[in-house]
Amino acid sequence: METLETNLTPKNAVNACIFCHFKCCKKSEWVRHIKTRKHIVRVNGNILETLETNLAPKNAVHTAHECSCGKSYGSRSGLWKHVKICQKNKTKLESNYTDDIINKITDKDELILTLIKQNFEITKENSEFKNMMMKVIENGTNNHSHNTTNSHNKSFNLQFFLNETCKDAMNIMDFVDSIKLQLSDLEKVGEIGYVDGISNIIVKNLNALEVEKRPVHCTDKKREILYIKDENKWEKEDVEKNKLRKAIKRVACKNQRLIPKFKEAHPDCIKAASKFSDQYNKMIIESMGGSGDNDLEKEDKIIRNISKNVVIDKNI
Repeated sequence: METLETNLTPKNAVNACIFCHFKCCKKSEWVRHIKTRKHIVRVNGNILETLETNLAPKNAVHTAHECSCGKSYGSRSGLWKHVKICQKNKTKLESNYTDDIINKITDKDELILTLIKQNFEITKENSEFKNMMMKVIENGTNNHSHNTTNSHNKSFNLQFFLNETCKDAMNIMDFVDSIKLQLSDLEKVGEIGYVDGISNIIVKNLNALEVEKRPVHCTDKKREILYIKDENKWEKEDVEKNKLRKAIKRVACKNQRLIPKFKEAHPDCIKAASKFSDQYNKMIIESMGGSGDNDLEKEDKIIRNISKNVVIDKNI
């Protein structure tokens, strides 16, 4: 091709590329140049333009190749080279991209607004339902006390029973202090053991009182739900049953104080040959808690025995 022809002789001939405005004297530099991407693109572009022009029929109507910026070119290759550097076309593409992003953001915002609106409607419905249920509960509360339980189709109001029927009941520690123990109580503890002996003392003295005067009541024997009167007010006993455990310890202590009286009544009980020796020793052991379970487990058993004997009769 004429444009690519070069005269490589004489030795210092100048090689020139009209496409790239490049000149050199050495053949190696020329060979390196014609292999560069810049040279190949420029040469091919011009060759395509030449071929399109030469191959087109003489009477053919030339189609204009236009850029979005308004410029027209007679060949696709010419348009192709222009588009690469056309700033207006680039701006339009960026604008289209920006518009697309904005549309997506707008669509997302609309979706979020729709979800918020739906959530608001659901919340509103839940609020209305909640208000309706509160009214139903309030109406039910007005007709029946929340502390009322049904037994054999009869209504029992626990708070009324405790605060009105049992308003004159003893405080738990006043009840313990009122217990008058006899040597027979001490002897019974030695005979049947600490748990049953202390349980027997407390239950016996509770049964001696009228129901309305008792300081402790049980509403559920299985779960051992107890109500204790202490410091002139009724309260539900806590899970640890601390108030009742305190009362049990006080009764056990009062029982231990009878040991010297038994010794006074039977002075020879400390002698191994005495017929009261075994009884005396056993009373001491059992009064101190006996053997076997730890103190907490023994108290649990005593509480269970007490609960069974102070269950409220809801038919009264």
